[in-house]
Amino acid sequence: MTTLRAVLLAGGQSSRMGMRKELLRLPSDEPVFIQKISLIHEAVPESDRVYLSLRNRAALQELLEFNEVQKLPEDRLVLKSCSGPLHVQVLYDHDDAKFPEHDDIGPASGLLRAHQHDPTCNWLIVACDYPLLTADALRKLRQECAGVVTCFHNEEGYSEPLLAIWTPEALSALGRNVRQGILGPSSVIRQLNSTLVAPESNEWLMNVNTREDWDRIVTIKTKQIDM
Repeated sequence: MTTLRAVLLAGGQSSRMGMRKELLRLPSDEPVFIQKISLIHEAVPESDRVYLSLRNRAALQELLEFNEVQKLPEDRLVLKSCSGPLHVQVLYDHDDAKFPEHDDIGPASGLLRAHQHDPTCNWLIVACDYPLLTADALRKLRQECAGVVTCFHNEEGYSEPLLAIWTPEALSALGRNVRQGILGPSSVIRQLNSTLVAPESNEWLMNVNTREDWDRIVTIKTKQIDM
């Protein structure tokens, strides 16, 4: 059976938000990146660590300012969470001059960096843009996993390639596309035999890009806490 590893993508510049999305704090006061890594660990309990994809080494410094984060050697972290300590391995999208195709290619950077780290495994890809994502959503992806990419699709029918399980075949195809100037991960889903999964709740796929988006998320999360 092919090993499944999981990576949280947090390498974007978040220019419309005005700050890095993964550093936002939810109404529970938990940072988004810790909440997401906790969910991933819950959905992939057999893995001894969750991977965190950052833009570069400088991006790690802001994370280290959180009291919940302890730095270990070899780019490893231990996070304090409600569910206990979480072990994290940091990967950097733009850290290796030998892989220039990882530069300035958007979210494909994180996927290719994960594939470079372990080209033999399937990768559960989770972007930090989905604040209402649940462990049940990730478990559903695992249950429905088939084809070279398994991903959710939204109400309009568009695929969510950054909330998906990618096989080595799919990630190799992404690398070939990038070398040809085709940067969007969605292109692989259209080209290859992919499985599109309908979410049980549309909230799972609510995407946050602006402060207005975040305010709506905070309102929803606050209501959930009060219930």
